[in-house]
Amino acid sequence: MNIKTLSLLVLLPASLSLGGCTAVALVDAAASTAIGAGKLAVKGTTAAVGAVIPDGEDDKKKKK
Repeated sequence: MNIKTLSLLVLLPASLSLGGCTAVALVDAAASTAIGAGKLAVKGTTAAVGAVIPDGEDDKKKKK
């Protein structure tokens, strides 16, 4: 077995495994972005609803 064949046998699996890591990282980044956008939308909606519909927390504080 010569050096070129040996290096090919070593480098080919290594490059394929690193490609898999890259794919996983891209999917993870996309999922994290989607989750972050969802959280932001929920927080914005909650703030808007809270501004329009008071929940009476001030009344509870005044009674004490």
